[in-house]
Amino acid sequence: MVRNLAIVLLALVLAAPTFLQAQQTQVEVDPPALRLMNNTEFNLFLKSLDTDAMRWKARLRTVDVASLGVEDEEGKEIERSYNHCLQALDNAREEIQKLSQRQTLKLDFLLLVELNGLARSLDRLSSNLASPVTIQEAGAAKKSLGWAREVLDIDEALAPHIAEFQQHVLALAGLLDAALERAEQKGDQSQNQK
Repeated sequence: MVRNLAIVLLALVLAAPTFLQAQQTQVEVDPPALRLMNNTEFNLFLKSLDTDAMRWKARLRTVDVASLGVEDEEGKEIERSYNHCLQALDNAREEIQKLSQRQTLKLDFLLLVELNGLARSLDRLSSNLASPVTIQEAGAAKKSLGWAREVLDIDEALAPHIAEFQQHVLALAGLLDAALERAEQKGDQSQNQK
């Protein structure tokens, strides 16, 4: 019970930057109410997210970090951030597959954590690719900036998925929390009656 609560709190802390970013982009629109997806909507959401994740991975595979000719620490950092993105996509797809088989709050939070990790990895990669210090050759700099734009496009496409899923997870957590609270109140009432 305590471990599950710790996972919930950790996921909420990790999800906060993405949630805030999503809220900042919609300045004039009131924040939407938390919404729990029904089973059909949830399965469609997971299929859509998985399809997009496969497409994003294919798009990332077009980035040829080695062709940039960057050496030393900058080249290693680009390679690391690129590999983190690919791994984050694989991790997210693995969590999607688990959730497709069985939905639990724990698996929901794990996917939310993976999606937020993917967003951070994409941010880091696009920043590394767009860095003028990293790429010195004009042709390589143009390729690098094009790839940075591609990575930013993926990051932008990911943001609505995260926001929608975060609302679902928070609504589910609220529903489960309310059920636990009612159970505790019933337990307290039956102990008081004795």
